[in-house]
Amino acid sequence: MTTPKTAYELVKSQVDTPTEIVGVFWRITQEYRTRFATVLDFGAGDCRFAKHGRYARYEGIEIDATKLPGSGLPATVIIRHGCAFEDPHSGYSACIGNPPYVRHHNLHEGWRNAIAIRLTKETGQRINRKCNLYVYFLFLALLKAKYDGLVSMLVPYEWVSRPSAKPLRDFISANQWHVDIYRFTEPIFDGVLTTASISIIDKRNRDGKWQYHQVSKNGKTARLASMTGSGEGMLAYDKRGPLWAMRGMSPGTQKVFTLTEGERIHAGLHHEDVLPCITSLRDLPRDLTNLMPDVFHKRFVETGARCWLIKSHADPMSPRLRAYLDSVPASKRDTWTCSSRNLWYRYKLFPAPGLLIGTGFTEFGPKVLINSIQAHAVGSVCGLYADVKLSWKDLRNYLATIDFEKRVVSHAKILKKIEIRQFNAVLNAYSGQENRHG
Repeated sequence: MTTPKTAYELVKSQVDTPTEIVGVFWRITQEYRTRFATVLDFGAGDCRFAKHGRYARYEGIEIDATKLPGSGLPATVIIRHGCAFEDPHSGYSACIGNPPYVRHHNLHEGWRNAIAIRLTKETGQRINRKCNLYVYFLFLALLKAKYDGLVSMLVPYEWVSRPSAKPLRDFISANQWHVDIYRFTEPIFDGVLTTASISIIDKRNRDGKWQYHQVSKNGKTARLASMTGSGEGMLAYDKRGPLWAMRGMSPGTQKVFTLTEGERIHAGLHHEDVLPCITSLRDLPRDLTNLMPDVFHKRFVETGARCWLIKSHADPMSPRLRAYLDSVPASKRDTWTCSSRNLWYRYKLFPAPGLLIGTGFTEFGPKVLINSIQAHAVGSVCGLYADVKLSWKDLRNYLATIDFEKRVVSHAKILKKIEIRQFNAVLNAYSGQENRHG
């Protein structure tokens, strides 16, 4: 069994909370309780949360034994080094802190599965193995807080909408606990793009309400109309229908499998050795609607974008392409995807989509291009496909009228992002309209 310390990489998950944000955290938290008998801090680090707040006793749990309490702490502060999930204590007035943010890919599978099984037994909710580590900590906090306790955590705002966190939301809703989420209007951690929040679950208040707010770095708050910040509801998630979206290909690593025009020439590859591909729509003007050959050459080939996908998916391969693959050092192809294949370079080629869409955007909605050159979608560019005949131009024009910004949750800073299953919901609605009118 994996030890707690190797369950996830400590260094990558450790982000110290700025002192001023700790102050904002406590000012908001103490609006729900003026004083706490016992406080448990997850991922306590140097116990900086213990320097604020009013409590009779503070206990911090920190997995990294090299992290020691800072100076000037009250005598009522103690810290235990170890894994919070192995700590036997419970019944706290409040569970607080800034728990580790680790993506599910970076969690040790055996450790993750063991914790998920345990939480499933204790909560009755089947834990989604694709949720990130902080979701496990929110579950744990709810279990360790006493029956009328408070959970107040600095966590990514995305948990209010992500499908992987739905079991957590269902657990809270089943118990009718009151929820307030304060979304930060600006980044609070250096080098961390994800939108942060102070998320509060009040087990004493059983009104079942979920309320959303925004908060600035100086602690100024304002009520939001909904989780999206607008008066409109969030886009639903849906399964694929006759029109459907699919993530961009992940052939292994773009540095090897996708080339710029200069890299293609330097490698001695001909156009017969590559396929046109799109890895980003970020620098394209919003009013561009159709990826024609001249647009592809001007906007992608001439600008040095990664726009050529090597044709290593099938034989025969030219001696030129074979020589290129042989020249790739093992270090450049040391990825899980490449290592999991019999032939590291033999990826599965997806069909070219009818529309190309960048899933991330900053205002109104994502950029959408008619794919007239049959380019392949790679990475963050997703593709739209159809099992029925339709006008891609009409669908593109329809998507361009939707204000997606009002119907998705902020992902990071000013970046918004639409998920594949949310696209499917939009496409199913469009398909239903076409069937009624047809």
